[in-house]
Amino acid sequence: MARVKILGSAAAEGIPAIFCNCRVCQEAWKNGGKDVRMRAAYQLSDRVRVDFGPDSLAQEYRFALHSENLRHLFITHSHEDHFYPSLLNYRKPGFSVVPEDNILKIYGNPGVIRQISLHFWEKNHAAFGGDYQKYRLQLVPLQLFQAVELPDDDMTFFPLLADHFYKDTEIPNIYAFRIGKSWGLIANDTGYYPDDTWRFLEEQKFVFDLVISDCTGGILDNSRGHHSGKYMLAVKERLQSIGSVIPGKTRYVINHFSHNGQATHAELEEHFTPHGLEVAYDGMEIEF
Repeated sequence: MARVKILGSAAAEGIPAIFCNCRVCQEAWKNGGKDVRMRAAYQLSDRVRVDFGPDSLAQEYRFALHSENLRHLFITHSHEDHFYPSLLNYRKPGFSVVPEDNILKIYGNPGVIRQISLHFWEKNHAAFGGDYQKYRLQLVPLQLFQAVELPDDDMTFFPLLADHFYKDTEIPNIYAFRIGKSWGLIANDTGYYPDDTWRFLEEQKFVFDLVISDCTGGILDNSRGHHSGKYMLAVKERLQSIGSVIPGKTRYVINHFSHNGQATHAELEEHFTPHGLEVAYDGMEIEF
């Protein structure tokens, strides 16, 4: 049985959002619990995580994550709510005790790799490689649709193309992945999938035991960059039509919510549960 822990279930602003006095944020302050959301990230094991945003330290404290055990960090894209490279500074001797053989591999598209390089260039006033070993980091550039095998963890990852944003070298990813005999899809920060991704899914004939889907717009009907409402349901229907999602077998979880989606946790459940969807919350543990 595979497990994924949702460390955060919000979009970039968090909920309640900083500086905001909208109805959803007021309800979050009043209700607490599942209505309070940190930025989206996922723990797949003590050694493997997807995304590493500005709430990572708070998530570490709340969920006792022990990041000293982390060995593989898969990043979806370089937006700061999903990747906050300043936290990597604290792997340097003097800030933390990191043994020489404790290497953290960071997997990302060219834009992610470039952001890390620029970060350390500016910090050290020298080429990134010059101070590289001090941080015990190894950068692993990803190629779309090419498998990354983690044999020691019995995991496989496929970076797929997201419909999110494109600039310079950025190629945003969603991830199909295997843990043991179970298959999952983490697909936040994407609208309706690009044709290349649909083609790959159809060719590979994945049958997912778990899908975690973007629903940034909550009960609204958003289609590009992020999605929600009828467009999110259209993705689910197409996944069913190609055999990747099987009703009654696949757990289908929606995540990455914005306060601008105009719905509390209870309102999201009321709206989407009839469609066979589960609404994520911080700390949700999913077995599949």
